[in-house]
Formats: sequence, structure tokens, C-alpha cells
Amino acid sequence: MKNVKKIITALLIVLGLLIAAAPYTFAAVCPVGEKVMKCHWSARIELFLGIEIAVLAIIQLVINFKGFKSPDFVSGINSGISLALAANALGVILVPSALIGVCAKAMMHCNSVTRPTLIVFGILTLVLSLVDFAISVKE
Repeated sequence: MKNVKKIITALLIVLGLLIAAAPYTFAAVCPVGEKVMKCHWSARIELFLGIEIAVLAIIQLVINFKGFKSPDFVSGINSGISLALAANALGVILVPSALIGVCAKAMMHCNSVTRPTLIVFGILTLVLSLVDFAISVKE
């Protein structure tokens, strides 16, 4: 199970970095012009959420590698971090879809590419964090 947890944690780190980078690179939002669009603010929040997901996963990885003497202690911390990752994943999903949103026009890049990309990354993060939580509870 420890190898599975390490793989899940590594995937969560990668997903966090992808969430942070997507709105500024391969799934870029609209450039800031005369008017600042909603997608700009969504991208800023996604940057924070992605970095937070990556940092939490790195903390979880360090805790698993250190080999603390109390397995209950480590399992409790892993469970809490997994739930925090799940909450952040919900934020990744909700920011472009319900909370802030993206540009209203269907043909805009942020509406056709950025939003679906972030939703998929958020769903993957949510599923992985819930699987990680289930493994932590079983331990």
C-alpha cells in the first residue's frame, strides 16, 4: 500500500503543478486588455489552488518517507491532508464553473479550453485524494 500511496502523492504533485500552470500556458486565459475579464481572476485563484495542492502533496510525501514511529500519527495526518486536497480539488472545479467563471462567449479560448481542462484536472485530483483518504483510513 505504501507504494500506491507514493504513486498517488506523486500524481497529486503533478496535478497541482498542472492546475497552477494551465491558465498561463497551454490552456491560457484571455490577455488583460482594456477590461479585465472574469477568466483572469479565475486563473489567479487556480494558480493559488494548484500551488496549495502541490505543497500539501509534498508535505504528505515527506511524512510518508520520514517513517515516523507512530503509524496512527502518520495515518491521521495523511487522512487530514487527503481531505484538504479533496477540498482544494472541489475549489478547482467550482472556480471556473460556478464561483467566478470564465468569459461568457462560447468561442473564447478560456471557455472552450481552460474551463474543461481545469474541471478535468480537478476531478482527477478529487478522485485521487479520496482514494488516498480511503487508504489512509484503512491503515
